Amino acid sequence: MNKIVARKVGFTLIELLVVIAIISIIAGFLVPTLLRGRGEAYKIQCANNLKQMYTPAMTFSDKRGGKKFPFAPGRNPPAHESLNVMLEYDQEGLTPELFKCPEGEATLAQVDDEDKFLLDESSCDYTWANRALKNTVRANLASDKYVEGWEDELGPHYGHKKGMNVLMTDGSIKFVDDVDLPEDTMLPQGLVR
Repeated sequence: MNKIVARKVGFTLIELLVVIAIISIIAGFLVPTLLRGRGEAYKIQCANNLKQMYTPAMTFSDKRGGKKFPFAPGRNPPAHESLNVMLEYDQEGLTPELFKCPEGEATLAQVDDEDKFLLDESSCDYTWANRALKNTVRANLASDKYVEGWEDELGPHYGHKKGMNVLMTDGSIKFVDDVDLPEDTMLPQGLVR
C-alpha cells in the first residue's frame, strides 16, 4: 500500500527572516529617495508662496502711485510689519498659509470674524526688504527666514536644507545655497527678519 505523505504548506522561520531582510534592504534604499523628493516638493511649494506674495505686492506698488513695494514706517522694520502694510491695504485672495513655508517653523496667523489677519514674528516664515524698493529695481525683495540648522540667540531654526528661496523685485525666484549667504545673518543682502 502506498502511503500518502502530507506536507505542510507555509513558510519556515528562515524563509520568513530572509523575506523581511530583503524588504528592509529595499526600504533602506527607497526612504532617503522619498525624503529627498519631499524636500524638493517643499522648495517648490515655498517658491510658489513667494510668487503668490509678489502679485499683491505689485498691485500695492502700482495702485499706490509711488511704484514702491510695501514697507512699514520706521528705520529697518521687521519683515512681518512690512508685509502687514500689504495685508492692511488688501487681503483679497491671501491666507495665513501663504506666509508659512512648509519647512519653516511659523504658526498660522489667527483669522478674525471678518476673515482678516495680521502677521507677527511667529506667524511669518518669510523675510522682506529692509528699505523701500521700487518695482523697477532688480534686488532681493523677500526670502525664507532661515536655513535649516542656523542658530541664533533663540536657538536652532528650521528651513530648507542648504539654502533658501529668494524673491526678486522682478518677480523671479532663485534658490540660493547657504555657502553664498553671509555667515553672520544667513540672509540675502538687503533683507530683514
